[in-house]
Amino acid sequence: MATRRHAVDIAAPFNARFKTRLERAVTQAIVNPSRALPTLRRAVMAATRELRELDYDESQIHALFARLVEDVARDRSLDATSIVSGRPRWQELSIKVIAWTDATVVD
Repeated sequence: MATRRHAVDIAAPFNARFKTRLERAVTQAIVNPSRALPTLRRAVMAATRELRELDYDESQIHALFARLVEDVARDRSLDATSIVSGRPRWQELSIKVIAWTDATVVD
């Protein structure tokens, strides 16, 4: 059986392993948010620090992560609607991810 690698193109200078880590973390956070959000948060914060070191500005970082969450959700057909808000879960996750990027401070 063949495996898919990097079905979602992440437009960032991360290595292949880190891109896979981000994709899996986003997928798990959409499917099972209560369990997977801490893992995704750590990955997002690490990626944000790396992007800032490469001189990405806030709008570029926000756009990259918003696109990543949406692309992963669409690629894996994870378009379930939240009972609370009535919006797709991935949209709520995207908002959280953007907030985490803002909370990441460069030392």
